[in-house]
Amino acid sequence: MRSTIARLCLFCLSISSACTVLTAQSVILPKNIRFTGVPDYSQAELLSFAQLTPGAIVPLADIQSAAQRFNDTGLFSDVRFASNSTGLVFTLKPMPADNLLPARFPNLVWWSNEELAQALKTRVPLYRGAVPISGNIQDSVSAALTAMLAEKNVKAKITALPGGAPAGATPTLISFVMETPEVRVHSITFTSASPAMQPKLDAITKDLSGQPFDQYTTDSGISSRVTTAYRNEGYLDAAILSVTRSTPHISPDAINIDLTATVSEGQPYHLSALTWAGSDVISTADFDKRSRLHPEDIASQALLRESLAVIARAYYAKGFQDAKVQAPATLDRAIHHVSYKINVIPGEQYRLHSVKVEGVNDQQRKDFDSAWHMNPGDFYDVNYLTTFLNKNTALRSFNGYSATYKAFSDPNSHLVDLVITFVKGGTLVRVN
Repeated sequence: MRSTIARLCLFCLSISSACTVLTAQSVILPKNIRFTGVPDYSQAELLSFAQLTPGAIVPLADIQSAAQRFNDTGLFSDVRFASNSTGLVFTLKPMPADNLLPARFPNLVWWSNEELAQALKTRVPLYRGAVPISGNIQDSVSAALTAMLAEKNVKAKITALPGGAPAGATPTLISFVMETPEVRVHSITFTSASPAMQPKLDAITKDLSGQPFDQYTTDSGISSRVTTAYRNEGYLDAAILSVTRSTPHISPDAINIDLTATVSEGQPYHLSALTWAGSDVISTADFDKRSRLHPEDIASQALLRESLAVIARAYYAKGFQDAKVQAPATLDRAIHHVSYKINVIPGEQYRLHSVKVEGVNDQQRKDFDSAWHMNPGDFYDVNYLTTFLNKNTALRSFNGYSATYKAFSDPNSHLVDLVITFVKGGTLVRVN
């Protein structure tokens, strides 16, 4: 994680008319206390945070404490102060932008994001929606949220979780999550859905009910599951218009919410044409014979994927392991028909360079060598590999074993080194 270390430069106060020394330990603050370098904050806001009163008699240590208070937030990479003829001046240098992460609130279901932003701005001095990687702002936000939940009679544990990036990468956001009590989806009601689709929506409700609620992943998960279900039935324009949630129901062990999703179904589409011009890998006639979709069928996306897989498998068998099969849709919304023109970007052909088998005894190695027929120099065919491992009834000595494999492909030589590892447990041979 990248971070910037803040510096606190406590300049000695020069003795001038701006700051009158009463004793070695106390001063009269000048009437003018200014802050420079941070135009996003008002002078009044910064003065309030510094906890200094112009003209007041204060211990000299209070000025240093004010500077330390700014430094401890993690919002500033450099904090300095000095007394001169114009007054007491604090110079603040903001942290670089990549040290400030936007705050998200996945399961604080009592408030909208806008309401949370406003409440935290009021309760957490200098908060503007971004949280430093280090410093005490994270703790201040968590404490404010805990207090807000206590006002709702919820005794909560708030956890700040960096995220938004793959494991090991620099996080791009911080989520403030109510860890306990857990927020769960109690039920989902779909409105504007036709009776024919209701059983499929009921299955989605059953799967998601009782699951943890996260406003970012739950809503998108519902939308993805619903649109997939509809498009598999030919409803290519189907969409979730909105997902709303009920007032939270507080129980001793969880916070339960009911969701209502409004569906826009549209009309089912039929297939006009699924066109494959053919190639030396798979002909038009062969594809048409094996395709799962035909003119005037309901335009099921599931059957389209299965049909395109016919072409993909043919290319994989010839070593085109990077082949991309594309089928852009042309929709005629007036008559609710769709056509697809298939195109393949094959990439380079790969050949097998070596096969290494691990975790086997002598008898098993002998059985493997006897049954295995993809040899160095042959086109690398992942279909053959997976079929061999899943359906090969000749490997009797491997009963009670399972297998994993790794294919190391060289994009320059277009050669593949294959490592197959067998371990005890599971089932190698599966006959369908």
